[in-house]
Amino acid sequence: MNAFLLASIPAQPIVLDGWLRWVIVILAYVITLMLSGPLVRFFVLPYNHRSTWPPEGGTPPGGWPRFDPSAVIGKCENIVTVTLVLTGQVAGLALIFAAKSLVRSDAIKRDPGFYLGGTMVNFVFGLVVASLARVFIGGPAIGF
Repeated sequence: MNAFLLASIPAQPIVLDGWLRWVIVILAYVITLMLSGPLVRFFVLPYNHRSTWPPEGGTPPGGWPRFDPSAVIGKCENIVTVTLVLTGQVAGLALIFAAKSLVRSDAIKRDPGFYLGGTMVNFVFGLVVASLARVFIGGPAIGF
C-alpha cells in the first residue's frame, strides 16, 4: 500500500459517535474473521471440494493438532492485517508474507497456487474490510 493510497483515506471520520466508531472497529474484525475462510475456500479449493479436519487417511505419530493449522494461520493473518491497517502501520503488513514464507516454505513449493492464493485472498479481503472501516472512523489510528 503506497503513501498516495493512504493519503486518500479521509482524515475526518464519517462516523463521529465514539461508541459507534468502536462498533465499526469490532465489526471489521468480526466480518474479516467470519467471512475470510469461506472466501478463501471458494477461490482456492476445487469446485465441490469439502475440506475436513482432521484429514482423512492415516494419523501421523503423536496425532493431529487440535485445530487445522491453515485455519489458525489464516485467522492470525486476519487479526494482524486488520490491526495494522486500522492503526496505520501498513509497513508491518510485510510481516505476514515474511512469516508465511518461512513457516510454509515446503508447502508453498509443493502447491504454490493453494498457499499463496489463499494468503492473497485472505490478505486482500482483510485490507478491503479494514480500509473501509478506516474510511468510516477516519484518521490513521483507532485511538479515539
